[in-house]
Amino acid sequence: MALNYAYTMVGTAAICTGMIMDEEVIILYAFILFVGLAFQYGGAVINDMITVEATKIGKEFDTFFDVQKKLIKTLIKYHVLQVLVISQVKALLEFSKGEISTIISAKKATLDATIVTQMEQKLAFLANKEQSIAAQVQADATAHVTSKVLEIFTTEHKDKKSLKEKILAENIAKLESI
Repeated sequence: MALNYAYTMVGTAAICTGMIMDEEVIILYAFILFVGLAFQYGGAVINDMITVEATKIGKEFDTFFDVQKKLIKTLIKYHVLQVLVISQVKALLEFSKGEISTIISAKKATLDATIVTQMEQKLAFLANKEQSIAAQVQADATAHVTSKVLEIFTTEHKDKKSLKEKILAENIAKLESI
């Protein structure tokens, strides 16, 4: 059918331009005749080749889209897993913070109790030392005063005689008040 159109066009052109036949017009007629013949006899082969290639490309696109769908589904699964891992890590972090706070407060309470106990022991030790030092100082002072009073009473000086009488009077007054 296309060949018929080509023949018709070439014939009409030949009649119309029969008077003017130069090289360019002959090349134009030959080209139109070539295109018509190529379309008539080679069109089916080319059409089959294009159909086969289109089918191959369609299959490749289908395969590509299937792979793309699988890849997207896998990426979605990995994304969901990643979000879950992140949320679990956050929950673990919060739990760890709470446990660390509990441990720190327990250790602080233990440390406070230990410090209080040690301070009480040190203060008790210091109080005992203070009492023993005070008793020692009191004993030394008593011994010193007693030795001096005894020395005053055992020696016979005129200056010390009035002092002896005064000490005796004070001590007798204290004994009477007890």
